[in-house]
Amino acid sequence: MTADLLEKLRQTLLDMHHTGRLSYIEPGLYEDAREYIEKLKTDYYSLENPLESRAGSLVIEEIGSITDTVQEIFSLRTRQILDLAFQQIEGQYFDREEAKKMLPAERAMYGQIIDAIEGCRETLVHGEEYPFGSAGAAAMDSIDEPVETVVSPEPAAPRPVTSPYALVYIRSDMESFMGVDGRVYALKQGDIVTLPENNADVLCERDIALNIRLNK
Repeated sequence: MTADLLEKLRQTLLDMHHTGRLSYIEPGLYEDAREYIEKLKTDYYSLENPLESRAGSLVIEEIGSITDTVQEIFSLRTRQILDLAFQQIEGQYFDREEAKKMLPAERAMYGQIIDAIEGCRETLVHGEEYPFGSAGAAAMDSIDEPVETVVSPEPAAPRPVTSPYALVYIRSDMESFMGVDGRVYALKQGDIVTLPENNADVLCERDIALNIRLNK
């Protein structure tokens, strides 16, 4: 499934670069990516020795590839939405069909961008207070599509329970690994870094790291 999902993400990104315009993406694309990353994290933690195993390194690489591609898709779409906002607010040609391809969360962001630009212009250029909310709502209406009810974001997935942290000195280069806090660490010899205590203990036991105990 990883290959299929990653290929879909990369193809989506390629199409976006090719057209240079905001394009349709599957509404569940981001959610599918998040769910699969969570599955990969579960797979990582289920390995007997993920820190030193080849399987653990492969899982980290997969998570990194998917995360980077999703972030690039988000960044590119955000820049395209900013372009649409500037076009509309400056009275330039505005492609409503392109604007209709925004996801609900992107439509909400678009309205907020319009409000922010108008508010800043009224304050700085005209020296007047601006009733935030009016321009953004009007801009969304102008897309010529019934205004969608913006569903409140679902509560964020619970984060892994964080453990106490320890300050350590890295004594030798090592491969990237995922800490118990869900973060991916890429460390090299000479680094001084704060790690979850559980991970720090393992590295110190293997003489890869040295725990730096600071007196208060």
